[in-house]
Amino acid sequence: MTDRRPEHAWFSKADDDLVLARRALGPDRPLPGLACFLAQQCAEKYLKGYLVAHGVPFRFVHDLGYLIDLCTGLDPAFADLMPAAITLNPYAGAARYPAEAAQEPDIPRAQDAVRRAQQIADFVLQS
Repeated sequence: MTDRRPEHAWFSKADDDLVLARRALGPDRPLPGLACFLAQQCAEKYLKGYLVAHGVPFRFVHDLGYLIDLCTGLDPAFADLMPAAITLNPYAGAARYPAEAAQEPDIPRAQDAVRRAQQIADFVLQS
C-alpha cells in the first residue's frame, strides 16, 4: 500500500532534486550552477514537507531561513540548520537567471551545496 501522507509527496520531489543535483556534477559535463539550484530546491521541499506534516501554514517562498524559523517553532534543534540554509539560499534563482554580479558556482561549492541539502534532508527525516 502506498503512503498517502502529504509530506511524503514533498519528500519524494525533494529526493528527485537531490538525485538530479548529483547527476549535474557528473564527469561528462558538470553543471555546478544547476546542482546548487537543485540542492536548494531539495532543502526547501524537505522543510516544507516537515511543515505540512505538522499542519503549519507557510508562505510559498524560496527563503530557507524563513522556513527554518517556522520549523524551529516546532523543534528548536532546527536552528542548527541555519548555516546550511544561509549557504543554500542564494541558489534559489542561480540556475534560472544569468549571473550578472555573482560568480557562477564552481564544483567544490556545488558539492558543498549537495552535502548541505543532504544534511537538511537527513535531519528532517529523523525529526
